[in-house]
Amino acid sequence: MKIFINNQHVELPAGEMTVGELMEWRNIPSGGTAITLNDRIVRKSDRESTRLSDGDRIVVISAAFGG
Repeated sequence: MKIFINNQHVELPAGEMTVGELMEWRNIPSGGTAITLNDRIVRKSDRESTRLSDGDRIVVISAAFGG
């Protein structure tokens, strides 16, 4: 299955994957990170149940800390 993550084409290692599994596979931290799927925010509580489909567009936004 192919999806886009931050406008980059990515081939997923599994035929079916959830947003939570994608985050684990890509080592994306759950804290301080916002995820959108096809321009809709995926709540933290929904990440494990939200399934990805071929051609989905994911945007990952991580908070930056510092001064």
